[in-house]
Amino acid sequence: MIREEQAREILIDLANRYLSCDPELKSLLEIIEDKSRPGLPVRGMLESMKKYITIEYLEQDKKVIEELLYLYG
Repeated sequence: MIREEQAREILIDLANRYLSCDPELKSLLEIIEDKSRPGLPVRGMLESMKKYITIEYLEQDKKVIEELLYLYG
């Protein structure tokens, strides 16, 4: 099971990898890093990934994203 701190690191890595063209990347990273906010912005990040993806998802990333959605929805 992925702990919240690990999930934050994974989301940051995924955002940097797949959202380099997103003009709101910096804002998203700040939200992910903000531990005072409840939950994690997994769904918001996926919406951005749908808009700004420039490369194909890796299979291992798909599995991690599914687990993050299940845990942090």
